Amino acid sequence: MTPAYLAWSATAALASLALHLVGGPAEFHPGACAAVRAHVPATIVGQPLATRAMADAVCDHLADEAPTKPLVLSAHGPPGVGKSASHAALAAALYRADPGGSTGPPCPGRGCPGYRVVFGLDYTPDEKPAALAAVKASILDHVASHPQSLLVIEEYDKLDCGARALLRSLLGAGAGDAARAALARSVVVLESNAGYAQLHAMVEEAGDRERVEPEAAARVLKDLVFGAWTDTPCGETPADASRSLAAVDHFLPFLPLEREHLAELVRRRLAVRAARSAAADGVAARFDSSVVDFLVDRADFDGRFPVEGGAEAGKLVTRYASRALADAAAALAAGGVAGTHATTVAGALAVGVDGRELVFVPDPPRAAPELAR
Repeated sequence: MTPAYLAWSATAALASLALHLVGGPAEFHPGACAAVRAHVPATIVGQPLATRAMADAVCDHLADEAPTKPLVLSAHGPPGVGKSASHAALAAALYRADPGGSTGPPCPGRGCPGYRVVFGLDYTPDEKPAALAAVKASILDHVASHPQSLLVIEEYDKLDCGARALLRSLLGAGAGDAARAALARSVVVLESNAGYAQLHAMVEEAGDRERVEPEAAARVLKDLVFGAWTDTPCGETPADASRSLAAVDHFLPFLPLEREHLAELVRRRLAVRAARSAAADGVAARFDSSVVDFLVDRADFDGRFPVEGGAEAGKLVTRYASRALADAAAALAAGGVAGTHATTVAGALAVGVDGRELVFVPDPPRAAPELAR
């Protein structure tokens, strides 16, 4: 195998893996702990159990002046409940002085080079050894350049034998190992959809998500991953699987969202969409709870849980609110609303008379003040 082929293979491996550099500062902000505690739980709707545990763990890790291993968090739950949004919010809080503001370099974004997301570890058998070696080298190069990294590995429960060995060599390394030392000041998030059925059942059994015990949820998730790994023959012993799981410091349960959480996400999306419409098109739209309820009623629910979690919020706002706002913008551009020839218009989003769509209802024109006689 020629050096040129090896170089091409490593490059292709990295491209197909999509090691995504979500690019700020190379080090965590001095006020990162306070920012994490304030920003992450406030940003992620309906997940105080997971986000508070994340904040506690991150703050303790940041307070350790000489950590011997990276902080490893394992985030589990159904799709659309905030797992990916939580590590994006964590990145903003770790690297920015104002994680929810508009000053400073964007994070996530190219202003945040310490934040890296690994999207997949699937290769053909022929390319796997070179690809995994390239991935390991790339990760170690990354943490050498950014010792305070936020590294995310998605769908880690589905890793095959080679990828699991790679993960164990990085996270389960013993004291004194170069990989362990290089990663020691970093935060690693392992993200997985595994456990969603068990978490659904725990919420149903408890009757109230606030009554789900953190320790019980973490134990269920840990047992689930251990079982999945020991059931897949990789030439590993149960002790190997235990050592891999021992590298995980905290299992974070992201519970299924419920109607009230979807309503809050819809409300937030509507506010963003209305602000964009006002800035770009001159259509300033208000909305009330009837509009939020109209949209939430159109989500697909499995009992008390929206099937697509929070992902439904954006789709519903686009499908119904964007159409109404676009129609209002077109009417404004065509010569004003109700013949006023105005360049801006204020009004309210409302449920149409047929109850099947949203419409924009402009405010009545204000009467001109009478001149004093």
